[in-house]
Amino acid sequence: MKTLSERLAEAMAETGFESQTKLAKASGVEQSAISKILAGASKTSKHSGKLALAMGISADWLINGAGSMYGGTESSIQKIDVSKLVKVYDEKGYTGEAITWLAEVPDNFRAYIMKRNTGVAQAPAGSVVVVNPDQPPATNDLVVTIVSGSVSVFRYHISGDGGGFLSVDDPRIPLTSVRSKSDIVGPIIQVFIPELSK
Repeated sequence: MKTLSERLAEAMAETGFESQTKLAKASGVEQSAISKILAGASKTSKHSGKLALAMGISADWLINGAGSMYGGTESSIQKIDVSKLVKVYDEKGYTGEAITWLAEVPDNFRAYIMKRNTGVAQAPAGSVVVVNPDQPPATNDLVVTIVSGSVSVFRYHISGDGGGFLSVDDPRIPLTSVRSKSDIVGPIIQVFIPELSK
């Protein structure tokens, strides 16, 4: 293959990306940039590395035509679908890291890794919770909170005056009123527990 355009078209066909839109979503590259490459309007592209990662092919082959599509291996390289990446946060804010989630998630979602037991069985120490910080919590939602510089999970309850209370699974521990709306990051959308206790 002589051109970037030809190599990209071959790689898309080989790796099952039947549309520019699908590749754009998986790679995080604008569909218009992919279109320009395929049309031959771009002889090189700063996006080639991202496209190669999304398709699980050798970036060297896509960019330069060097080696084989799969970089000398018989099967594809590990694909990275950026539409499934979730930014990781902690009590100080964005950590600069991201994790690959099980399914595609909106860009505003956040992941928190529980460093200690939370008092809620569904979110033990070591669990990863994905939160929608733009959605207000409803009664009985599990919510991520940052209180006194610590990230935790509680069950949310709406009070009669529109305020909120937080609870844990142990009924002996009384409800705690929400001091400030800013203490609640948002409701938990999904939880991943890497290892259950025995």
